[in-house]
Amino acid sequence: MNYFNNPSSQGQVLNGAFIHDHSFYSNQTFQANLPVVRLLEDLMQPSSHAKRPRKLSKVNRLRQITHQYYRHLVDANDVHYLEPRSSGPVLIMEAEMVSPILKQIVADTSNLDVSDQNIRDSLEITRREQAAFGRVGNGRTWLGENGERYIALDGVVMMFQSGQEKIIQPQQYYPYWHPINTRPYRNIQSYEVSTFEPANIRIIEPFIPLPKDRELLVYAFIILCMMPDRQQLALELTGISKKDMSQLQSVIKNMVDPVSKETSIRDIPATVKEVNRLAWRHQVISLENVDAPLSPVVQRRLRELLCNGHLEWKASGCNEITTSLVVSRPCIVSSLEPTIFHDELAALTLSLEMPSPSTSQPGKGYRRRLPQQGLNDEMQIRTFQALIALLGKAHANMDRLNIDRKMPDLWHDFCRIGMIVSEALNGCPKDFWTQFDAYRSERLCEMSEEEPVAQAIIEYIKINMITESVEKPAGLWLATLQQYRPAWAPDSKWPHEPRGIGSAFKRSAPLLEAQGITCYSNGKRGSNPDFSQGIKESG
Repeated sequence: MNYFNNPSSQGQVLNGAFIHDHSFYSNQTFQANLPVVRLLEDLMQPSSHAKRPRKLSKVNRLRQITHQYYRHLVDANDVHYLEPRSSGPVLIMEAEMVSPILKQIVADTSNLDVSDQNIRDSLEITRREQAAFGRVGNGRTWLGENGERYIALDGVVMMFQSGQEKIIQPQQYYPYWHPINTRPYRNIQSYEVSTFEPANIRIIEPFIPLPKDRELLVYAFIILCMMPDRQQLALELTGISKKDMSQLQSVIKNMVDPVSKETSIRDIPATVKEVNRLAWRHQVISLENVDAPLSPVVQRRLRELLCNGHLEWKASGCNEITTSLVVSRPCIVSSLEPTIFHDELAALTLSLEMPSPSTSQPGKGYRRRLPQQGLNDEMQIRTFQALIALLGKAHANMDRLNIDRKMPDLWHDFCRIGMIVSEALNGCPKDFWTQFDAYRSERLCEMSEEEPVAQAIIEYIKINMITESVEKPAGLWLATLQQYRPAWAPDSKWPHEPRGIGSAFKRSAPLLEAQGITCYSNGKRGSNPDFSQGIKESG
């Protein structure tokens, strides 16, 4: 049907400009914005060379073709989308994001070459028109209004009902957004994951290096990445074998966030703007072979993205924010030595040391040669089926679990998932705690080598069986902790004045928080130059 010559079709002609009639949309629509008429009249003024400039004809033609493939959708946060009329993820209505897609569609359907400016003009007009209102999912999986969890599998949206492990296909379509460069998960049928076989998830173990006696922590991290509504963590891999770290990093990345390219990011971000650019393109930010500590601003931004940070877009040549999403972006970092030192990010980092292939010390590594061939297609399918089954178990059961030990609140989701993974794989949730407690003890030893005051505080609480909050002036703390000073601590690492103990308390706070101890300062009191410091056990 020729929309331009048939006013009785789904649109009408105004001063030569095609205007859609959106009355066929849902009743939940935004009212048309009257300034669009003035905008159209301004754009459609004829030039001295032709009654209808070619550029304007292209804009109209582009809008017509776009309307055939997409409908205009807006959510409660006033983010505008193009929703496919067939299937697949929605597109955010930002010209820089959708330009390649729309150009290809126009070229395939009408052999027409449109410019970036044509696309910007078309989207600007569409943005001012009526739009259907709806919720849009965001993340590898996302929650519906009633606690159900959705997941996109190669264009088919599947669902775990609230409190249920079984995956089913919902009766209604749920629009969702993914970064353009993200491939969908492969499609599976519900009967393929009806039962969980532990051997299927462990298929990968002979083919990739895993930190010894830490595999349950790795599996828990993978499942956590697939639940962006939960508190996310950063995973830091360290060790001398770049090849092993790269292989493990690549496997995790492709399990939770398969991408068309940039599986591993080697251009390490140095600014917040560069981190944001990665967050727009990836659902898991994977930084490989980092050879220097990440800058403080980068670490702070990564920390924000672990906790549902705002991701904002400014159109080219525009100073105003045109799209703002709330997103969760876990990250994976690999390096020879630890590179995460920002207190708040370090407190949410699972830091694992990769074993050396030549190490034979018990508990430190292994001596074995990994198979040269990789996982074949059948192995990958079975592994993914087991992964989805574990996801279903975590979705259905994690809120029913209570953690009966003192833990930082931000680690509760990870630990609940770890218990579920351990139960599914080994038949006993205690196996997770065995690995996690050993990890925390090892991590404490590593970090306390830099902070002997933290180790002295832990010894003081343990030996004196402290169960209530304790407050003392900084000078008295200095004298008290001197009795618990580690024998290995050199003078250069130990404070010698009250102000120094105050700084040591501040540095030790994240480490102590991970051990269930809160360290705080009440500030100066009167003319006494000492600070009043306190410690207490925390949940």
